[in-house]
Amino acid sequence: IWRTDAEGRFTFLNPSWEKNYGYKVEDMLGRPFSEFQVQEAAEHYINAFRNCLIGEAIIGHETTYFSKSGDEVDLAINMIPLYDSEGVVIGTQGTAFDITEQKLADELLQYISSKDELTGLYNLHTFMSMTEQQIKTATREKKQMLIIYSGVDGMQAINDDHGRGAGDKILIDTANILRKTFREADILARTGGDEFVISTLVSSKDHDKLIMTRLKENLDKYIADKSGSLKLSLSFGSSFYNPDKPLS
Repeated sequence: IWRTDAEGRFTFLNPSWEKNYGYKVEDMLGRPFSEFQVQEAAEHYINAFRNCLIGEAIIGHETTYFSKSGDEVDLAINMIPLYDSEGVVIGTQGTAFDITEQKLADELLQYISSKDELTGLYNLHTFMSMTEQQIKTATREKKQMLIIYSGVDGMQAINDDHGRGAGDKILIDTANILRKTFREADILARTGGDEFVISTLVSSKDHDKLIMTRLKENLDKYIADKSGSLKLSLSFGSSFYNPDKPLS
């Protein structure tokens, strides 16, 4: 529970702030909440605070706060104006709920639902959704988009001859080769079994050769670093999206 003056400085804090976040109450009094936040979170909070000063009740405003030890704490804030006896707004008062564990659980659930469990790449559903957005970006910015399909050669034989554990390791290594080859902004997915797909925005069709060359170099380096009878071989195909001739 907390109160501030009209400048946003704390005038009251209940003992829970001190108990949970390491600051002494006297260390926080007289200081604005934004001092304990990163800039982006502080800007959003200040906007909410200003809205509250003109009479708006703020319900469920999510923000981030740093404890004295530097831990990031997620809070949901409820805030209402504080009036004097003449009805003039002299500050705000409200409550803050720690939702850090809930946010972590939500992020984990989102990660699990969007990623392939074995490789950590996106699954097909997420790939389709993100690529639809990428198509809109390509159309808006007049960029071409390259879709690359890849499959591990002889996957069934690898599982039969070396065991499913070895097959899983091959799939994980393939995902790592793709990560090394492509940019963080590119969309990489395992679409099932031994199949992978990548979507990347490019400025021209010539990028196809550059990307394929880099991909082959990373694959060759991986093979050169490995010994034994188990070899990784990949097949590739590519397709272009041209914003001047839109397709789904």
